[in-house]
Amino acid sequence: MSGRRRRDRGQALVEFALVFPIIVLLVFGFIDVGRAVFSYNTLTNSARQAVRVAIVNQVDPSTAPWGCQANKPVEDPANPGWTWRGCGVAAGASIGVVNADLSISYSTPPGTTLTCAAPVNVGCLARVTAVHQFRPITPIANILIGTLPMSATSEMPVERIFP
Repeated sequence: MSGRRRRDRGQALVEFALVFPIIVLLVFGFIDVGRAVFSYNTLTNSARQAVRVAIVNQVDPSTAPWGCQANKPVEDPANPGWTWRGCGVAAGASIGVVNADLSISYSTPPGTTLTCAAPVNVGCLARVTAVHQFRPITPIANILIGTLPMSATSEMPVERIFP
């Protein structure tokens, strides 16, 4: 009877050794899927936050710092406390969104004759696009699919012109 028990334990150990790598791969795969969803949601939020500021504040300094202090009014357009770019970067900081990852454009809404080139008019559509390169942490996923480019766009009509 004791010989049979030892063989059963040995069989269970071999089965576990065969199944364990698959279980580990699945767990890390689920972690990567969760990270990808988090990254996409954060990227979408970054574009949304940036466009929310862009519809009321079109100040876009060519150099940093780009702030995001919404409770502070913009008193000096040359040194604003909050900009669409600053708020987009702040909202995407957890995944590493930087200034170069954000772009803005203004377009004419369908069915209107607004002029939406400089200067922008109330009613023009502000569109902010945020991009990010997602890298899986699972080595096999990283080898098989590599870096995944992500992009999120948010669009809202301009509510006021500033400055």
